[in-house]
Amino acid sequence: MEIRQLKYFVAILDNGSLSGAARDVFVAQSALSKQILDLEKELGVQLLHRSHSGVTATAPGKVFYEYAQGILKHLQDARNAVLDSAQAVSGPVVAALPQSVASPLALPLLREVATRYPQVRLNLNEELTGNLFEQLLYGRIDLALFTDAELPPEIAFTPLLEEDFYWLCAPADDPWPAGQVLDLEQAFARPLVWPGVAHGHCTRAIVERVAARHGVCAAPPALEVNSVHILKSAVQAGLGPTLMPLNLARRELEEGRLTAHRVDCPALYRTLGICVSTRMPPTPAREAVAALIGEVVNCMGEQGQWPGSRRLSNGPT
Repeated sequence: MEIRQLKYFVAILDNGSLSGAARDVFVAQSALSKQILDLEKELGVQLLHRSHSGVTATAPGKVFYEYAQGILKHLQDARNAVLDSAQAVSGPVVAALPQSVASPLALPLLREVATRYPQVRLNLNEELTGNLFEQLLYGRIDLALFTDAELPPEIAFTPLLEEDFYWLCAPADDPWPAGQVLDLEQAFARPLVWPGVAHGHCTRAIVERVAARHGVCAAPPALEVNSVHILKSAVQAGLGPTLMPLNLARRELEEGRLTAHRVDCPALYRTLGICVSTRMPPTPAREAVAALIGEVVNCMGEQGQWPGSRRLSNGPT
């Protein structure tokens, strides 16, 4: 198996055609086809399904595509690490932020990276939380900001802060006076608008585990959605309350579009931190960005820009 075969294979699936891939990798289409056939012969499986409408991956091809992407990125990281001087921090870094923290954190982080490490090419991905583990383990992303809930053993976690969950609803639907602290029974009394379980949202899993440990039975969901933005819009529209960290709805609360109540349960919180795959060797650029995320999160907390949270660490060192 050769590196060029991996490049050709990934290019074909990214383009959806042999001709487009051949143009991208600057080889003749016939040579490209031969290399893929040789690769399939070596592996003993068909990787691609060829038809008049284009080229798609077979089931084994989908598995191989994920690994091929990770291997190629790993090689690029190695090349960048060798070429970098001991002092310079440069090269690409792919960081993933779950939807729940992307809005408040993305812009401050991009500004700091551009100022402190102008030679680092930071690519920020906004991901559903259920996709993050796979992306990290395959090496398609370098690091992620995530919770410590149900982490695979191959993921290393550095905690940064804890966030309490608050009960949020539309002002017109709020039965409680301002400042009222709710108990768990009150927080779960009405059907809630929830993230869908199909996409592995850790927020819902954390809250439901706490409720179960305290013997509180949650009502069936009022609605399930897989977007934080749509979820908040549904709550504003009066489709039901929700439970989430306060920072996720800071703007809506400041503008009076939502109201919030603290829930009197010390266990009702989530821990956010930096996640990296132990399968992938660290690069200077990845370590610099990880440390910078810790600094930005810490600074936002000190300035009151991350309400409802407690700082645990300055981040990776």
